[in-house]
Amino acid sequence: MIQLYDLQMKRLWELFAGKPVQVHAGDENNAWPENPDFEMIFQKDVAFELGGGKAASANLTCVTDDAFVFRSGGQEAEGRGTESLAAGKAPDLPGDQILVYGPDLQEIGQDCNYARICEVLVRETGNREGKQDPSEIFKLLQVLDFVKFHVYGKGFMMRTSGQSAREAVRVSKKALQDGITFEKIGNAMISHYKENPNVLAVRIRFITLDDFAYDNLSEEAKIAVEIRNSLSKIQKGLPTECSVCEIREICNEVEGLRELHFGKGHKAPEEQKKRLLSGGE
Repeated sequence: MIQLYDLQMKRLWELFAGKPVQVHAGDENNAWPENPDFEMIFQKDVAFELGGGKAASANLTCVTDDAFVFRSGGQEAEGRGTESLAAGKAPDLPGDQILVYGPDLQEIGQDCNYARICEVLVRETGNREGKQDPSEIFKLLQVLDFVKFHVYGKGFMMRTSGQSAREAVRVSKKALQDGITFEKIGNAMISHYKENPNVLAVRIRFITLDDFAYDNLSEEAKIAVEIRNSLSKIQKGLPTECSVCEIREICNEVEGLRELHFGKGHKAPEEQKKRLLSGGE
C-alpha cells in the first residue's frame, strides 16, 4: 500500500483550510489544446509569468492508493456531491477535480506567486501477501512525477525542476485572448495522468494568492523529492542497521518507508488512519 504521502497530504490540506476556492469537476472534453512539443514563448508575447524570478513558487505530486484518504482532501464541486462527480465510475471512486485558490488566469494582470499541487489516487499496490516491491513503487512514482514534463498547453510554457521543487509558467497574450483558464489547463494535465491504467483519480490545486504559506509548500515539495530519492536508494540496497543508514532521517518521518526498506508490506491499521484524518499524533 502506498502510504508514503498520506501524512504529507493531510498537512497540505490544513494549509488550505478556510481559504476561498473555485472548484471544478474534471471534464476531459473541456481540456485546453496542446502543442505536439515544447513551445517557447518569447518575452514580447508574454502576458505575465507565474512563479518566476523572485516570486514564490512550488510544485509537488502526492500519490496514495487509499481512496478514503484521497477523498478526505476533496471539495464539493458546484453543489454536487461525490456521486455526480464520479459519474460513470464505481460509486466509491472519487472524481477528478481542479481547485483554484486566488485569481484565475483571466483575472491575473501581472507576474505573481504560484504553486501547483497534484494529488493522485492509484490502484492498490502489492502482491497477494501484501508485500511491495520498492523498485515498482519507485517506477510508478517517477512516471507520475514526470507527467508535468509532457504537458504542452498552447500559450502555457511550464518550466519545472524535478529537484528544486519550483515551477514557473509563462502565459501568452494569445492564450488569454483565446480563453485559457486553470480549469482547462487542469483538465489537460489530468488527461495525461489518466493515460496510466494505474491512475484512478486526480486532484490538481492551483494557487495564486498573494498571502499564502508558500514556504510551507516549498518544504513539503522538498520532502516529496526526498521520498522519491529515498526509494531509489532503497531499491539499490541499504544497510539494515538504522544508526548507519543514510536515509534514516526521512525514514523516521515518512510512514511506509521503513516497511519498504525491511520488506514489510502490511497496511496501516484503521486506528492510524483515524488519527491521520482527525489531526491526532
